[in-house]
Amino acid sequence: MKHWLLVLICLMLAPVAWGQQPSADEQAATEAQLEQIAAELKRREAAIGQRAEQLSLTERELKQLEQQMASVASELNTTTNQLADIRARITDLQRQEQQLESDLQQQLHLLEQQLDMAYRMGKHDYLKLILKQQDPAKFERLLGYYGYFNRARISELATIRATQQQLEQVRADVLDQQQQLEQRLQQQRQQQGVLKAQQTEQQQLVKRLRREQSADQQRISELKRDQESLEQVLAAIQAAMRDEPRLEGLAALKGKMNWPAAGRVQRVFGQQRSGGVIWKGVVIKAESGEPVKAIADGRVLFANWLRGYGLIIVLDHGDGYMSLYGHNQTVLPAVGDTVRANETIALVGQSGGREDPAVYFEVRVKGDAVNPVNWCR
Repeated sequence: MKHWLLVLICLMLAPVAWGQQPSADEQAATEAQLEQIAAELKRREAAIGQRAEQLSLTERELKQLEQQMASVASELNTTTNQLADIRARITDLQRQEQQLESDLQQQLHLLEQQLDMAYRMGKHDYLKLILKQQDPAKFERLLGYYGYFNRARISELATIRATQQQLEQVRADVLDQQQQLEQRLQQQRQQQGVLKAQQTEQQQLVKRLRREQSADQQRISELKRDQESLEQVLAAIQAAMRDEPRLEGLAALKGKMNWPAAGRVQRVFGQQRSGGVIWKGVVIKAESGEPVKAIADGRVLFANWLRGYGLIIVLDHGDGYMSLYGHNQTVLPAVGDTVRANETIALVGQSGGREDPAVYFEVRVKGDAVNPVNWCR
């Protein structure tokens, strides 16, 4: 949270740094505004911290486990990318090896022709030509031929030796890359095993959490408290980024943006939840580990675990527009990073106490939740 606060303050300072040097009054006004923003963020962070202290033991265990799962999923994603790079390198080395084999065969064939020519010329009896000297001009030409073919043989032998050495080096490189690939594959299998074991443990914790939350009144109170926490986070973000000038909002993209994940909508905007609480976004059922993509260009304002929503990521799109993505398995960019439309920003998960993988998705306009159906197609 401290890192998030520093990023927001830096973003507020950005227009001053890029524009003209402000006057003393403008600088004082800016510093006062930043102090107010910092105080507001600290107050809201303190409120969130107090609520975090009220979490049950099971919820604390669930938070810790899902953060560990996010780390393992991120490492697995990195290993997958490294495997692709190694396979591409092996393919390139194999092409080099095939080309060198072809070059070597051509060089050996050329050497064979030179040796055959040398053998044919050898029948002229070099000593006899010197003693007889019947035709000095012919003798001089033959001497030149002998010298030329001798030098050509020496040069070709050197080329063949160099090609063979290069071929041996390429084969060694291929072997080394293959060994690295096997090591990466083993590492990936180990990571997958760890992730699977952690997912099983998470399911057991979720069942315990559901049992502890069986009372209807307790469930209603927790839903309202979860929603209040999220509203405070989004309000703090909106207050801090009110003057952000570099993003142009979503108004021109209304009805044209893609959904953040491929799947079926389980819960719709405005639908009533238990206890009179309504959905302020949609829940999209999707496959675990599938990409969650940004609906438009934006900047990461918040990426953390929040009770009831699990690992969430909030993007600022400028002009008071924000989008929120929850229940993620892991979040890929860091706070302050700029992302592009349709860029993968997270992986589908079931954090926050869900029993099956899904994406919770909201669109906000100046702090108010709006129906995502009107914005995405």
